[in-house]
Amino acid sequence: MTTLPPEPEQIPTPPPSSYQRVKAAYDRMAEVDRPEVWITLRAMEDVLVDAKAVDERLRTGADLPLAGTLLAVADAIDVASLPTAGEDVCCSEASVVSRLTAAGAVLVGKTNCDRYGCDLEGTHSPYGPVGAALNTSKVSGSASSGAAVAVALGMVDLAVGTDSSGAGRVPASLNGIVGMKPTLGLVPQTGVGSCGSVALFARSLTLGQRALGLMTGPDGIDPLAREWPADVRLGAGDRPRVAIPGSESLTALSLPSRAAFVGAVSALRASGALVETVEVSALLSVGDLIHDDGFTADRHRVAEAGMLALRLLSGYDALVLPTVTDHPQVEEALSDPDGVDRRLETFTAFVNLLDLAAVTVPASPSDLGPFGVSVVVRPFDDQVAIDLAAVLTDEQADFPYPAPGADLVVFGAHLRGQPLNERLVAAGARFTGMVQTGEGYRMLLLPTEPPQPGVVPVRAGGERTMLSGELWRLSPAALGAFAAALPAPFVLGRITLENGENPLAVLCDQAATATATALTGYQCWRAYQRFVSTAGPRDLGRPA
Repeated sequence: MTTLPPEPEQIPTPPPSSYQRVKAAYDRMAEVDRPEVWITLRAMEDVLVDAKAVDERLRTGADLPLAGTLLAVADAIDVASLPTAGEDVCCSEASVVSRLTAAGAVLVGKTNCDRYGCDLEGTHSPYGPVGAALNTSKVSGSASSGAAVAVALGMVDLAVGTDSSGAGRVPASLNGIVGMKPTLGLVPQTGVGSCGSVALFARSLTLGQRALGLMTGPDGIDPLAREWPADVRLGAGDRPRVAIPGSESLTALSLPSRAAFVGAVSALRASGALVETVEVSALLSVGDLIHDDGFTADRHRVAEAGMLALRLLSGYDALVLPTVTDHPQVEEALSDPDGVDRRLETFTAFVNLLDLAAVTVPASPSDLGPFGVSVVVRPFDDQVAIDLAAVLTDEQADFPYPAPGADLVVFGAHLRGQPLNERLVAAGARFTGMVQTGEGYRMLLLPTEPPQPGVVPVRAGGERTMLSGELWRLSPAALGAFAAALPAPFVLGRITLENGENPLAVLCDQAATATATALTGYQCWRAYQRFVSTAGPRDLGRPA
């Protein structure tokens, strides 16, 4: 019998270098032929110099999480050595731009935008309107139109713009990309146009979250910068509560758009979310304050509206809305800019006024054209919005956006689906994966209600077992509150995982093990529960 030679070892293809990606991007620009997207497009030779520098830094071991990522910046945002809004060349640079390029992103140029960064239909730029990525006869949406279209057409991977009444979410929806409007103050405004907050456009939610994390944090210059609160929520659990508008608030949507929104809601339900209809008309009317009182809006009326929003969201983790009602034509926007503005901001204008955060992601089948859904959350609940948006994009980030966090391993009733898991969920804890301890631990059945295992280190000469548990991440304040509420005989202590890490874990006081039943032979609590469910309580403590 002939013996076949072994298959040759498959060597993974390395990702394109920054240098290669820049050359491909300029080829793409020539292919799509959309010069109106750019106000200042850097010469390819200059961009290649920056790209080669990134490749060299990467070769020498530098940590560059955005290496190979191409970046565009709306013209209203300062970039060193480039003009801003048609005025003088800047000597300084926006903090967000410096942070992204320091992480390896390569700046390609500055994109077309309204110099004041405030219009929503994207036709007020002195450089002319920018049509939508897939249909130039339709508006691209907002002052940051060029930035969004540059991402949508594949010229760049990321773009930074601004968002006042929806300028970072409307173009994301109309061009089929991700748009992120973080909680006000998390991303410093230094060097950013005065209208609204920083917005981020990305080709994927995972990339957007990574970039947003790098942009976040006080820079020592912006007086309105904010830190993450000590009790920030890092997740909403497996059964988040989601509010959606009733049918009476969706009458302005076209039939295809309404079908796309219903499909997005169905996807959230299928993922485990508990979806309920709420009355949102009063909340949506908050956006009219911009037109009634001028852009600053009356502070007293805004405060009243803010209380309304907090009451509406108090029983929910997020509010999910369509991002726009329809997709207007450029001609209509030019003839009636105010009317088109008001239509496009129906579901977006209230967010910044009420200090909320939002993420917009594509949510329609391709045959319906671009349509986006926005996930709106309370301030600093940005990660909850990202997690729910990830259901719609079928992505999963391996790290939370908020920086503070402490890891905790649980083994028993705090596991997902177990009776006490709600205590972790209520604390805003985030499940990050399954883990296994190193050898040197054992599990015992404690006489508690509900039944729980106690995990203790094995003393010299004892039977040594590797146990499976769940790793959760909590904010510092949430971990402190969890520890303070932990009843005896449970305590927090360090354990050693199979990979050598030493996180905190819910352990058992050694003194309580004298009357406990050893669960010898079980490596996890669920395995013991499965055995008991089939063998019956008479077999407590016996191995499977």
